[in-house]
Amino acid sequence: MKVAAITATTAIVLGSFAPVNGYAVKVNGLHCRSGPGTRHAVVRTYAAGQDISISCQAPGTNVDGDSLWDKTSDGCYVSDYYVATGSNTYVTSKCGASSSGSYCTNIDAAGINLIAQFEGF
Repeated sequence: MKVAAITATTAIVLGSFAPVNGYAVKVNGLHCRSGPGTRHAVVRTYAAGQDISISCQAPGTNVDGDSLWDKTSDGCYVSDYYVATGSNTYVTSKCGASSSGSYCTNIDAAGINLIAQFEGF
C-alpha cells in the first residue's frame, strides 16, 4: 500500500511538466533559432510534417499575429505559428518560469524518502 502511494505521488510529480511529443511542423524548412525571435541565429531546420517535442514556450517576435515561440527538445526555438499545437496560447510551461508554487520537475531517492516521511509512510 505504501509503495503504491509513493509511486502514485512520484508519477504526479514527474508527469507535471514533461515535454509534450508529437506536434507536427506545418511548413517545410522551418527555422529553429537560438532564441525566441527572428533576430536569433538559425540553428537547424525542420521539415513539414516532422513531429517535434516542446519543452517550454516563451514570448518573442510576432509572426502573423502569434508572438509565442516553442522551445524544442533540440534546445532551439520555433515560432508557434508554424507548429500544429491547436492553440495560439501556452500548451506547456513558460520557459524559465519559477517552479515556486508548482511541482518539482525531477525527483531522486532523497525526494521520495522526504515525501514518504511527510506522508507518514
